[in-house]
Amino acid sequence: MSELNPITLGDTPEEYVENEDGSVDVPDLEPVDSTIEEFYTNLAEGIEESELHHIAAEYVELVEKDKEARKKRDEQYEEGIRRTGLGDDAPGGAQFDGASRVVHPVMAEACVDFASSAIKELFPPSGPVKTDYVGNVTKDEIERGDRKKEFMNWQLTKQMPEYYDELEQLLSQMPLGGAQYMKLRFDEALKRPVAEFIPIDEILLPYSATSFYTAQRMTHRQLITKHTYEQRVDCGFYRDIAVSASGSTPEQTSSALATDKVEGLSDTAYNEDGLRAVLEVYTWLDLDDDPISKGEKAPYIVHIDEYSEKILALYRNWDDQDPTFDKLDWVVEFKFIPWRGAYGIGLPHLIGGLSAALTGSLRALLDSAHINNAPSMLKLKGARGQPGSNTQVNITEVTEIECPPNVTDIRAIAMPMPFNQPSPVLFQLLGWLTDAAKGVVSTSEEKIANAGNQMPVGTAMALIEQGSKVFSAIHGRLHRSQAKVLEILHRIDAKWMDTAEQQQKLGKILANREDFTGSLGVLPASDPSIFSETQRYAQLQALMQMSQDPSVPWNKAAIYKRLMDLMHVSQPDELLPIPPEPLTSDPLTECETALSGKPIQAEQSQDHMMHIQGHLSILASPLVMQNPLINPQGLQIIMGHIGEHIRMLMARTIADVAQQSLQAGTQRDEETASVAAIPVAMQQLQQLKLFIPPDLIADIDDNADRFARGRRQRLIERVFRPPFAPALAQFNG
Repeated sequence: MSELNPITLGDTPEEYVENEDGSVDVPDLEPVDSTIEEFYTNLAEGIEESELHHIAAEYVELVEKDKEARKKRDEQYEEGIRRTGLGDDAPGGAQFDGASRVVHPVMAEACVDFASSAIKELFPPSGPVKTDYVGNVTKDEIERGDRKKEFMNWQLTKQMPEYYDELEQLLSQMPLGGAQYMKLRFDEALKRPVAEFIPIDEILLPYSATSFYTAQRMTHRQLITKHTYEQRVDCGFYRDIAVSASGSTPEQTSSALATDKVEGLSDTAYNEDGLRAVLEVYTWLDLDDDPISKGEKAPYIVHIDEYSEKILALYRNWDDQDPTFDKLDWVVEFKFIPWRGAYGIGLPHLIGGLSAALTGSLRALLDSAHINNAPSMLKLKGARGQPGSNTQVNITEVTEIECPPNVTDIRAIAMPMPFNQPSPVLFQLLGWLTDAAKGVVSTSEEKIANAGNQMPVGTAMALIEQGSKVFSAIHGRLHRSQAKVLEILHRIDAKWMDTAEQQQKLGKILANREDFTGSLGVLPASDPSIFSETQRYAQLQALMQMSQDPSVPWNKAAIYKRLMDLMHVSQPDELLPIPPEPLTSDPLTECETALSGKPIQAEQSQDHMMHIQGHLSILASPLVMQNPLINPQGLQIIMGHIGEHIRMLMARTIADVAQQSLQAGTQRDEETASVAAIPVAMQQLQQLKLFIPPDLIADIDDNADRFARGRRQRLIERVFRPPFAPALAQFNG
């Protein structure tokens, strides 16, 4: 039971137990179904030890083969880490004393730029989750999607505080490894979902695998401390068996050792934290001891202690309601560049050679400059002096040396070494190599930044599209991977969500388990087609240019709000004018309001014929129609308002005729009566001599432009017919 401040609850529900000290015991409002707990039990507790030993021996051998097949891949990842220069051990360079060990930063710079751009898109300040509505949805579905969005944003930012940090680590390593992985699981000790970044060197796939998600087995080799192991045993996740850890630190991959050098870490060889390697194997097994699968091939997760080769846990890996045994995914792949096999390729594959050439060229230039400034020289053998001694010359001092007879020029005794100056060709080559390397991993944002505001929007968008094809595709894959994360989290919440934690920490319940049944209904907040602020600014610039067209009634307040949101202006609604409410009044007041540019609105209860006549009388006046000071937009508002009255008059007439037929008993239901009333109502409207042309709406849309050009007479004659002809004739003289 957890304690909760009763002040945040209002009236204490009956399920809560109030203690004497004022605290409240909150039960789990949605206890986990016992059948679900039984389905997800540790099967290793009920299987014979000999059978478990057979399974463990088989998969330890298979994992060793997978590890050997991936050895070269691990070396590529290690070399990529070393090529960044962060570990101060990049390969290559001269071997003399004072030789430069500098590393060109193109690899590290590309990783930092990519991670910085990607995390902003995947994890915006408003939260990483948004709603996703497909087709016609009901109000209940919209409300449920909003609840899920609000809860999952809180979950990923507050309940799972490690997710942001794990995602940042993943993104920084993704360009170097070609792919990285994120695992989500429900933690029995913490009673909540947890996220864990898995580097690619800890994921083992078979040599024959062509895809991560379809591989016949996948192994996560994880190093856990003694504390974590005991915690998992205490909560029942692992079996409580006598399994001792190795006295030395388990073997690490070469890329993990390279990472330790970057972080300045070194193994003490004492294994004081009790590190042990656990093989978490996702595979298919044929278990006769499982009463559910009944000996059929089904997906399972096997946890094996690598040192003792004993099985710690064995779990079913399909949904408890799924009779087809479809494998559940708990690990998400974030791939940089897909290639032919199961693993993706990264920067070491794309620009590893260029990075090495850049580092070599930079070191050669610096070594050349160093040698030319080094105190190296040749001295004539016959020059007198103390044997084995050197003459030290200090700056600003005068130093005397002895010379052989008849030697008057010191340059005849000693000469500097004739080293070549730094080569300008090598310097030009360094620049070319830099451009070539950055051309693979950069975008055209630098060109856009220097283009200025005079560049046409179409040109800017074309440059962005042309220069960002690689990163745009990578960002699309990130978006899909993030959607996979939300899918797994959605499944976890549907099984193990605890509403008591929400009540305790938030004082309210954002969502419950029932909200997470059925379709996903949420998506990552990122846009798969946009990965940078430059693209958004270019789009808004195009929108701003389009909004200058006076023939379209743009909502400029909404456009400016989008711009301020992009600029991260806080509380933009305080800066924008409040849209006025549409006015409903008498014809004169409505025309005055419309001519000032404010909206007006018709109501069904009004006398539509009286309003139509009043508005037309004002419009027909030369004081209004031929006055260049009258705002054409106001005339457009009035024209649209007249059309609104005409449509309401039609609807009212049809409804009245239909009601009369129902009362007379000539029609049986409202729908049939309404259909039959249409020709009768139209005949009555014709008797009122009201004519509505079919292109009225189109005329209303462009009448402001017609008024502005002085073409008033033809429009009036087309739109308005008797009974208003006498009034028009009077005003037209």
